[in-house]
Amino acid sequence: MPRLKNRLHERFAWLNAEGMDRKAAYTKLCPHVADPGTMGYKLYHRLDVKGCIAEIQCEVHSRALMGIDEKRDLLRQMIEGTIPTKVNKRRDGGVEAVFDMLGALVADAKIAGEFDGPKPPERETEIGMTFEVYHRNHPNPPREWMQVGRIGA
Repeated sequence: MPRLKNRLHERFAWLNAEGMDRKAAYTKLCPHVADPGTMGYKLYHRLDVKGCIAEIQCEVHSRALMGIDEKRDLLRQMIEGTIPTKVNKRRDGGVEAVFDMLGALVADAKIAGEFDGPKPPERETEIGMTFEVYHRNHPNPPREWMQVGRIGA
């Protein structure tokens, strides 16, 4: 696939293929944008950008040290709890194993292409009200106050 015509789209595809999420990639490329999450979501779902990301990832996967099957097998073992996802060394010299099964599930879903991340929140319409408050002895009260009728007359 040839390079994308828009340089921003091409750089976004490379950052995304390297593992950076959509919002972070768009923020890095356009730090002045008010809502980079939504813009990154829209750019990621363009057909030309998705095709470029898929091509880059295919090239990277063909050159990877571990194949996708090996990675998914390792993640399966982490999900089952047979292999720790992280090993921490404590100050006393001991070792502590951490089993993050949810993190392993998310990583497996990302590799399989089943995880798109959280959807951007829908914008709610904002309703505003402005009140003009006059105190009792205001020097210029509204005209409605001046039309005082007598009760029972």
